[in-house]
Amino acid sequence: MPDSLTHAGLGTLASVVRRRLKHVVASRLAPYDLTIQQFWVLLVLLEQGPCSLHPLAQQVWMDDPTASRVVKAMVERGLVRTRPDPKHGRRILITLAAGSALLAQELQALAMEIKAGLVAGLEADQQETLRLGLLAMITNLDGMLVGIPSNSPGNAVAAS
Repeated sequence: MPDSLTHAGLGTLASVVRRRLKHVVASRLAPYDLTIQQFWVLLVLLEQGPCSLHPLAQQVWMDDPTASRVVKAMVERGLVRTRPDPKHGRRILITLAAGSALLAQELQALAMEIKAGLVAGLEADQQETLRLGLLAMITNLDGMLVGIPSNSPGNAVAAS
């Protein structure tokens, strides 16, 4: 670990963790030729079943237009399929394609491995303290956006 991080501020450390986590996930996904966004979409569909676009976008922290582009690319690759939602005439349901279930299960195991590696060496109480601290930081940052048009907390998260 670089000496520069030893006394770094919490914002810097949070940024470094995010950047490194994205790098680890992206490098682990390279053999699958998947983006991080496609990875999360497959995991959500595996764990929660068919989903319409807006709830799926919320689950994977994307705005609707980005989620639409990701899903379109995944349909073209045969990873997911879409069909009309029988309960709502204007919605589509997004589901795993028939051949994607095994891939999604393999990716789920990869996700569990990454999650375990991320917290390796941290006791349960340390993890909870860190979780509460990060949630407090998120709340603080959301509060800093109040009153700023077009920068609602949901947009700030989706843009990151």
